[in-house]
Amino acid sequence: MKEQQNIQTQQAKDKKGLLKKIGAWFASPDGMQTLRFISAIVAVIMIGVICALLGIYMDKDNFLPKERNYALIGACAVELALIFIIAKFFSIKKKLKKSETKGCIDPFTAAFMLGLNSYFLPDFVMGSYFPKSNVLYILLGILLCWLLYLIGAVIFPKPHAWFCGVNVIFAIYALAQYYVTEFRGNPVQFADLANIKSVSEINGMYSLFLDSKVMFVLCDLILIFAVTVTTKVRKIKIRSRIISGVAVIAGCFLFVYGGRFAYDLGIKNRYIRLNFSGAENADTYRCVGYDLMFCFDGMFNRVTKPDGYSTQKAEDIITQYEVQKADKKPAIIAIMNESFADFEHIAQFKTNKDYLPNYHKLQEESISGYVSVSAYGGYSCNSEYEFLTGNTLGFLPSGSAVFTQYLNDKQNGLVSWLNELGYTTQAISPCSEGLWDIGNAYEQLQFKDRIYNCQDRMSDIQYFNGNITDETIFRYIEEQYERHAGSPYFVWTATMQNHAPYDHPEGVIHEITFEDYNNPAAQEYLNLIYQSDKALGELIDYFRNKDEEVIIVMFGDHYPHIIDFTEYLYGKDVALLSTEDYSRLRQTPFLIWSNKGVEAEKIDDISLNYLSNEVMEAAGLPKSRYQQELDKIRCDIPIISSYGYKTADGEWYSINDVADKYNLKTTSDLAAVAGDLTFGGNPDYIERADGLPGMSAAYGFQFKEIKDIDIGLKYQALRNGDIDVTNGYTTDAQISQDDVRALKDDKSY
Repeated sequence: MKEQQNIQTQQAKDKKGLLKKIGAWFASPDGMQTLRFISAIVAVIMIGVICALLGIYMDKDNFLPKERNYALIGACAVELALIFIIAKFFSIKKKLKKSETKGCIDPFTAAFMLGLNSYFLPDFVMGSYFPKSNVLYILLGILLCWLLYLIGAVIFPKPHAWFCGVNVIFAIYALAQYYVTEFRGNPVQFADLANIKSVSEINGMYSLFLDSKVMFVLCDLILIFAVTVTTKVRKIKIRSRIISGVAVIAGCFLFVYGGRFAYDLGIKNRYIRLNFSGAENADTYRCVGYDLMFCFDGMFNRVTKPDGYSTQKAEDIITQYEVQKADKKPAIIAIMNESFADFEHIAQFKTNKDYLPNYHKLQEESISGYVSVSAYGGYSCNSEYEFLTGNTLGFLPSGSAVFTQYLNDKQNGLVSWLNELGYTTQAISPCSEGLWDIGNAYEQLQFKDRIYNCQDRMSDIQYFNGNITDETIFRYIEEQYERHAGSPYFVWTATMQNHAPYDHPEGVIHEITFEDYNNPAAQEYLNLIYQSDKALGELIDYFRNKDEEVIIVMFGDHYPHIIDFTEYLYGKDVALLSTEDYSRLRQTPFLIWSNKGVEAEKIDDISLNYLSNEVMEAAGLPKSRYQQELDKIRCDIPIISSYGYKTADGEWYSINDVADKYNLKTTSDLAAVAGDLTFGGNPDYIERADGLPGMSAAYGFQFKEIKDIDIGLKYQALRNGDIDVTNGYTTDAQISQDDVRALKDDKSY
């Protein structure tokens, strides 16, 4: 008994001694500096927490749960405690001798705390809070930021400049994510690094704004600078530096291999969804973390060769076709109209008059409809690429900008084929060569004549919102046509008139107004495309009575990003749309007209990579071997795009559709792959003998995981990717409305 009491007494003494040592260390110069540094960094992070929670609290449309209310109070209490610690440090510092306050902080501790701040910074700005889809994403995100600061701590004896520089990069990244997402509805992705030159070309079209989130980033930057510069970092010896360097390298390997596992986990469980929409991309960044997902995007979101692909197989397919000679060669004018879209394709709304009167009238004598495009809110160059080459963006990584990333060699397509047919091919652009690197792109696409900044060669120029008007560009096209009259001529142009932003554009006459709705940006946009429609009518009238046959094709490159108007028309968050519903937001008006007449036709299903084939048919021109193969593919897949595709039987599939991935049509098909999938259902169905147990026995199911899901939430869980399979009833409205595939019960269970 006495021995046990002695042991307990000794343990109490040891514990007391340890606490005494810790207290003494914190009272030492090094301890004081470390405590000050950590407290200051955590205080800054807690300010971000408070701002985020206050943002939720101030949102009148957002119900603040009791837990978040407590979190806000707790965060404020922690912040006050940290401010007290920092104030206490300065009060103690005044009482001590100068030599007693010259403490140092360990560089690895400093790097970790700075990394922690950088990890949270973009997430706070973007409204992405601490919980992630998997704890592994939190650990890897913090490790990534820590490693970036550690490199400087290992290399430099005085890493202050490195620390400040890395912090500036994270601050710029946070601001870039915030502004870009506000402007185009899609987060900054790794592929955008190739488009920095293009950003400099269009930055004058947008005006940066200063709000609470921007102020938070700037304050964070200033505070971290002040704390870093005023803190002395302890020098580490060469031997320790070498060991630390090896540890950093090991950390990098851990990050790469752990990141590969985490990325595959995200793809498998559909936490990572980068090929659907801007809303889905933003949701992916929130679920994974903005720092980590940006890195993942650069490391793993790459072009991969399809299974079974070979150049020889492709050549064998192409060479089976024969090429005919051209009996006639009409002039072809192709126009990609900036942000030319018809929001009534989503849902009806009332305006004082038709905002596309000429387009609607011309449909009576044209081939027209809605063409599916891969771009949304930006990335016009991708729409150019799809039309001019016949290739789809569906097989490229999300966020790709083809002109700046992949056009390094000659690219065959519509232009090269028209060159072979004896056409003079000309590209006219109101932009400089640097925008989307069109100078290189148009050369690789093999345009014989290329005119950039065409307004420099024109007189009597009109502008809307600082952009050259469609009417002005169309007049220049008319001049170029007259110069090439009598010879086969193809001209391509991409307009700029309707480019965002839509906040009171200068020079636009307001003729279109809403009758029962108020949205200034949407109204400004409708007035812009009303002017585009007017210019289109005048262009058609100019060529209507020409002796030479003239074909005019016009289509919109993408919808504008006016998200509140879009969601008003849909009646729900865009991120919750099925692939079929979302497809309408990627379908812009097109029209193919001839002054010699074409049989009026409305095409319901067509994607932009097939549209040039329709132009060739309307012009009576022979198609290249590749274009003939595209016609064959179109019979089976009439729409194929970056967000999904539609098959000949009318079914829509997203890029990551599980049923399509495994080619599932019946419940028996599901049994073979159930081990890779997660089933979700209400507890009653999961436990009932004639429910999942009976179905599993009949079909031989053995799912990877089974989750209890509230009966009212199972379709939402399916849509979010939380589960892969659920039970349903033929009376469930979601089966027809949502992105759901019903499998045939082929055993009539």
